[in-house]
Amino acid sequence: MKKKIIAIVVFTLMITTMIPAIGIVNEEELESDISSRELLEYGDAPEGQTAIAYPSLGVAGNFPTCITVGPAGWVQHFNFGAWFGPSFDMELDGNGGTCPYCFPPYDQDECFNDGDAGLIFPEAFTIDNSINVVPCPGCTGSPLGIPGQTAVWGVDIDIEVHNHMPSNWQGYFNLIVDWNQNGAWGDPGEHAVVNFWPIPNPFDGPISALGPPSFVIGPNPGYVWSRFSITEAPVPQDWNGEGFFEDGESEDYLLFIDYIPVPNLDCRGSISWNRIEGNIQPQGTRTATFEVGNIGDPGSFLDWSVVSYPTWGTWTFAPSSGTGLAQGSWTTVTATCITPTQPNTYTGDITVCNDHDSTDCCNIPVTLQTSKSKTLVNNWFPLFLEKLVEMFPFLGRIIYA
Repeated sequence: MKKKIIAIVVFTLMITTMIPAIGIVNEEELESDISSRELLEYGDAPEGQTAIAYPSLGVAGNFPTCITVGPAGWVQHFNFGAWFGPSFDMELDGNGGTCPYCFPPYDQDECFNDGDAGLIFPEAFTIDNSINVVPCPGCTGSPLGIPGQTAVWGVDIDIEVHNHMPSNWQGYFNLIVDWNQNGAWGDPGEHAVVNFWPIPNPFDGPISALGPPSFVIGPNPGYVWSRFSITEAPVPQDWNGEGFFEDGESEDYLLFIDYIPVPNLDCRGSISWNRIEGNIQPQGTRTATFEVGNIGDPGSFLDWSVVSYPTWGTWTFAPSSGTGLAQGSWTTVTATCITPTQPNTYTGDITVCNDHDSTDCCNIPVTLQTSKSKTLVNNWFPLFLEKLVEMFPFLGRIIYA
């Protein structure tokens, strides 16, 4: 009762003075008598040395969720009329009241589309009792985007918000995301939406309708814990997610950042211009074809170029480069060479490379064999002698004597 009176007095002073207020509840006072706690609204992101936040990384969560688990603090809300989603519920501690004996189970407050959660999209994930990341029940899970992408409200992400706080009080909206996946909020750049205001009163609908600022998705692919909060007061810059609020709600979600699909260049074919096959003459023009393909990740696109070719002869390629070659696709390249004037056997490679990865290249081997030119004398003189001997037999005795 004492805490309730204090809370009401603080809230009344805030309304009267119109000065935002935020504070931290005294942990020792609340922990001294668990049974006397008020039912409040808490978060449910993992907290504790054994509370694994990112199974693939082996990183434990240190998010401010539980009163009875340190060393982080916690977030709590009295609620007089601001929340996310269809409804909200009140607990004695974080993670739906399961703290400190929790993680697993995870997401005991809300997960996705469960009658409590406000997140509209993307579809969130959770961690099961075997410490595997799985989609929230009833959904398949979907990505927020890819690293470095600008996330736009109403396109890439959205949440349902309600504001009916007393005295027509307008609310603040904040979003924090553990971009670096270290199991805590508050690092530079993790305060994705900072004190977006006002959430008008009354309001019921997607927050995208209010035009919150877009934000840039962090640099790492994989899973990230996030906290969405509506409050009656602003929070500090680089907020770490903890605090004592007179109104509102905090909802925590495990979101997925997709991997950037990576193209992988490959080539098919070789070029062999042999004397036996064509009696190739010096200073002739020859053509051949080979293929360039993208065998990379699904959804990837390849930009490529012919970067080198043999130094002998004069070469042209059609096309000599390409952009946006989709995964699984191939393109045919026609190579044309004006062969050297000197008869010889020539070898070399045509090299094709990924425009954005100089180590991703392939080679087309080339072989050219040219023969000596056959002059008119070489072609016709023996025939001429033969005809001459037929006409003048005595010449045969002279020539072949």
